[in-house]
Amino acid sequence: MGIPGLTTHLKPYAVPTVVGCKTLGCELHRSSNDNSGTNIIIDGPSFAYAIYDRLLAHKPERLTGVDAIPSYDELGKGALVFLDELQSYGLNVKHIYFDGYLPTLKRRVRIDRLRQSLQKLSKYRTLPQKSAHCKTKSDTAPLHPDVVLKSGPPIPPAFHGALHAPFIVPAFLDAISSSKYAKVTSVVPGEAEAYCASVARRTGGIILSNDSDLYVHDLGLGTFGYFDSVELRATSHEQLDSNLEVCEVIELGLNSPQDVAKSFELCNLLELAYQFTIGYSQTLPGAIKSAKKRQAVNHISFDDFAREYITEPSISESKCFSSEALARLSTQSQFLDPRVSELICQVESKASASHAAEAYLLSLVEDPTRSSAWLVSSGQRNFAYSICVLALKSTSGRANVAIEECNRRGQDFVKQRISLLTRSETIAYASNLLEKLRTFATTFSNIPSNLIWRLYALFEVYQWHLDSNKTPPTQELLRSALTGKVQPQLTWQTIHLSAQIQAVLYSLRMIHQILIYVASASTEPLTPILNDLAATLEDLPLLAQLMPSPFELASQTAALDIESILEQLANLLQDDAEGADTSVPLDADEPAGWERISKKRKKSNKQKKRLDLPGSANATAKSNNVFEMLMYP
Repeated sequence: MGIPGLTTHLKPYAVPTVVGCKTLGCELHRSSNDNSGTNIIIDGPSFAYAIYDRLLAHKPERLTGVDAIPSYDELGKGALVFLDELQSYGLNVKHIYFDGYLPTLKRRVRIDRLRQSLQKLSKYRTLPQKSAHCKTKSDTAPLHPDVVLKSGPPIPPAFHGALHAPFIVPAFLDAISSSKYAKVTSVVPGEAEAYCASVARRTGGIILSNDSDLYVHDLGLGTFGYFDSVELRATSHEQLDSNLEVCEVIELGLNSPQDVAKSFELCNLLELAYQFTIGYSQTLPGAIKSAKKRQAVNHISFDDFAREYITEPSISESKCFSSEALARLSTQSQFLDPRVSELICQVESKASASHAAEAYLLSLVEDPTRSSAWLVSSGQRNFAYSICVLALKSTSGRANVAIEECNRRGQDFVKQRISLLTRSETIAYASNLLEKLRTFATTFSNIPSNLIWRLYALFEVYQWHLDSNKTPPTQELLRSALTGKVQPQLTWQTIHLSAQIQAVLYSLRMIHQILIYVASASTEPLTPILNDLAATLEDLPLLAQLMPSPFELASQTAALDIESILEQLANLLQDDAEGADTSVPLDADEPAGWERISKKRKKSNKQKKRLDLPGSANATAKSNNVFEMLMYP
């Protein structure tokens, strides 16, 4: 996760080096047909955010803050362009590692970063939102390799402090896992940089990362470079026949921890990094002097600090997991998102009997003055957690495994113990969910798959508002969420509804990934209902299609009859509503289907149609004029 101040002080010691050449038969540089080219090891999370920053830097400043966020499709394409270009310059992409397990010592850092994200979101909430979707065709033109390889322009001032898309890393994994690079990509039961360092120490090569922890790891003869130092440029040199050769090369600022330590007359950089960690010195000369004296502060043990960097990943794995669990993780974790992998690793770990597994929800781009957008899908995640614990508990033989979910509450993050479902409740929930998904697939069979899932998410969001006695989204908001079109301006109601939709869709993705894992890991076969649910969720699109940008969504829905689709959605909501109460007519321009949604939801019928399970909102009868809620604001 990085050591504060270390990059600032040590990055100037990087050596600019040509590491790849595109010219065939070049006498000075490695050429693209040279199979002995340098091996590249990539820190996946750093890779994801480096591509994001380079794309953002090339966005037109006239875009609004939200519109400037690169879409998941753009990010995935950027990742593949970057990897393809590396190989075209004679570099061998050997490994791409993604974090799959958060060490206990790093949990406080995780919370601190979540709080920083919330502070940024709260600050952004105070800014005025402008009219959205001013993109043109040129804004979405195919990416040129220069965009992600050249240092490029700095991020425009208008985008400083811009919000990150929440699912950057899973979207990157989607793109890479669906490409020829899937075979070199791994989600590991630890932190990515430790596995990068281990490979570099054993086999040499260059690590690409933005993590300053690599100064501290033993890289042996390996080196590492920051992503922002990767640059494509032309260079010329004189050949043996005196002709001038112009080559296209990739240059990288290489950092050798061994060489830097020697220049400071230190054995390694562990002691130096420790001094910056405890804040003993704010200057490099002072930190070097303290490191030589091993001057420490009592409240942090140097041995504890160093253990993280000197322990081989294989040793850490054996301490955390049984050999059986490691075998399951090594074969199945490649299909998991990092946060899902973290959860499963905790349940699989030897410590799960004495410590609750902690699920950290990603920071959504939502309205921080309202309840967390994740609340709309609490029941889905409760179901996912319950499947995970029930299946793996029987496999591991441990009787008690608890789950705590970390989510935003107000202006802070809190952990809440989840009341897990029983086996019978789990099967009942699966049956109910499967029935609804099949109904949507049948009802909307004539529209693209990704939009069917989006409609289902809208259905769940609307129902959650009614069940929680909250005012549901208006028709105009629903129409905007389905089409991506915002008139006359982007509002925080629109932003929050989009976040709620993403929460539902990602929770479905979690269910699917956990079902796939437990199906292969559990000693007991899945029930037919769970198997059918897993098969249905197999149709979930990749995140780039499941969560398109508003501009992409507007393009996808331009030819559809949106009013007819909304009326069909209203019919499904009516079918799920209880009773046959009096309806209040809407304006003649409103789709007729909405008129039939009853204004009351009787609890007796509610219990027949929707499960009131632990972790889901209680169904409380309340007389609301639903039709007035659906009127245009």
